Amino acid sequence: MPDDRIAEWAQGLVKADVHAFKRARTRFLRQPSAKRLHDLRTTARRLRCLHEDLREAIPPFSLLRLRRLIDLTGEARDAAVMREALREALDVRERRSARKLLGALRRRELLVLKYIAQALKHVWPRQP
Repeated sequence: MPDDRIAEWAQGLVKADVHAFKRARTRFLRQPSAKRLHDLRTTARRLRCLHEDLREAIPPFSLLRLRRLIDLTGEARDAAVMREALREALDVRERRSARKLLGALRRRELLVLKYIAQALKHVWPRQP
């Protein structure tokens, strides 16, 4: 039956993305960093979008915590991106005067990364 094959295919995709999210989650919890945060955000968004696109072919499962996590991680990612963009835009002479701002952005990023790590301990999507 074609519908059964589509449902099986969709469930396979979701299982693969849940597995990728769990791996990204584990790596981030082991050692939070901007790169691992980016990987975590990417896998979470991919899983959310896949669920939205295939909701008629797979059993429903809750992604509310995943959506909250994506929103939460935005602040840390924004701080990391702003810090990197500012650092690259400054020449050597300007960096000295921007040290406080760069340091504040880095501290904000680290603080939010710790908060995300705590919140992430409670986010573990179940297989559909």
